[in-house]
Amino acid sequence: MEKGVPISPDRAIFLADAHLNQEDIHTRNFLALADRAAVEKIPLFLLGDVFDLWFGNPGLTFGFQKPVIEYLRRLRREGLRLYYVEGNRDFYLKREHEGTTFDVVSEGSMHAAVGKKRLYLTHGDTVNRADFVYRFWKGISKSRLANEAVAHMPPSIILPMADWIERNFKRSNRRYRGSFPERETREYSLRLFKEGIDFVILGHFHQERLDRFSREASTKVVAVLPSWKDRWRYFYLTAEGAYGFRAFKPGEPLLP
Repeated sequence: MEKGVPISPDRAIFLADAHLNQEDIHTRNFLALADRAAVEKIPLFLLGDVFDLWFGNPGLTFGFQKPVIEYLRRLRREGLRLYYVEGNRDFYLKREHEGTTFDVVSEGSMHAAVGKKRLYLTHGDTVNRADFVYRFWKGISKSRLANEAVAHMPPSIILPMADWIERNFKRSNRRYRGSFPERETREYSLRLFKEGIDFVILGHFHQERLDRFSREASTKVVAVLPSWKDRWRYFYLTAEGAYGFRAFKPGEPLLP
């Protein structure tokens, strides 16, 4: 384990933006990947938006989400190391799901190390500073006041309200995801590279990207995770320095 980085596996896989919303092939393959990670003893990092909408309050959990959550909890009890970084569709997960569904839940970003490589993991929804509408919405929706309000409202009110809000703000998110913010992502990552980070891993934009930067005789990497539903793709990294994207295929090993 690298000094100062408590999350230090010798290999790991990363995925984001599964946006599960029913029992279908995407959900089954998501759980099959988690099951395979448990068998191969590979820690799994989820960088947000596993569901279309996820509230930490148990009373606000949609019916189709419950078996998925319980399946992940069982795998974790049996030894799978699971880590979660909240996305823009995740709300107040830490209290209910840290130590139960996941080993660690982060509301913003997470530091980890694989071998000698230092990682900075975040959903990516705040990289584009130009999306003022979304930043305003996030500041309100993820505030302590909003958390307390949601906790005291009945599901019959909050769930339809949340669905309506998500549909309306989806227009803004789609507009800013349509063209990848290259300049903003580059500036964001370069600041982290100066702090000693080797890999910046993001989700949110639903586009698979792998950008490399030469910095002081070393290579720094920005990996942007694709939407899970596109081709069931994920990113992997090993202590030996191997990394890249792979497509999940049931029954096949997760690492090359």
